[in-house]
Amino acid sequence: MVKNKNMKAVILAAGEGTRIKLKIPKPLVIINGLSLLERTILTFADLNVQELVIVVGYQADKIKGHVANMPIIQDYKITWVENREFHRGNGLSVLLTQDYVGDRFLLSMVDHIYDSNLFFNLLFCSGDLVCVIDSQPRFADLGDATKVLVQDGKIQKIGKGLAEFNGLDCGMFLCSRKIFPILEETIGEGKEEWDDAKEKFAERFKLDFFDIHGALWLDVDTPEDAAKARKLLSKRE
Repeated sequence: MVKNKNMKAVILAAGEGTRIKLKIPKPLVIINGLSLLERTILTFADLNVQELVIVVGYQADKIKGHVANMPIIQDYKITWVENREFHRGNGLSVLLTQDYVGDRFLLSMVDHIYDSNLFFNLLFCSGDLVCVIDSQPRFADLGDATKVLVQDGKIQKIGKGLAEFNGLDCGMFLCSRKIFPILEETIGEGKEEWDDAKEKFAERFKLDFFDIHGALWLDVDTPEDAAKARKLLSKRE
């Protein structure tokens, strides 16, 4: 594979992660020998993306120090973006990256774990906002997951409270700059979560999607999630 020189990847790593109930930032939680942040970086390494934009906030210096000591980090160009209002919704973290990304960019939450090599064909998708979904979820917590309703080849609705849905949002996206005006609009309305911007984008334009059809992915929010991830990954790695 050739390096994707024109593609940058954004990693959202600014939040406090209070539900994980640890005294370290969530990006530094270790799952089978690798931190969540390392795992996210390695996911983009599988795509040969070499430029990362990492948004930090809570204990930012500790996260930067962790990355500086990672053996693989010499292969990457990293731009740090600091969200000093990390207590607000994570839509603000996405908005803060607008001066550091190109026309199209990848975006992932730092607390999502994926099977490697899932996303190569994602880079060939068209659409201004492509949401990776799972139409056959086997591992996710349905109660906590962001849900999607796909009809006529597009995501018509997206949100945690959907009563009718046929897939889950996996936390990985291919975005265009068309998302930034939507973020400005939703944040201006006091709706500061990334989910809020996705909902408005779906209402206005509909969303494209990339389906992983039941492949392994996990959202690590709680100690129970972390234990589940360790157990599942120990069987695969």
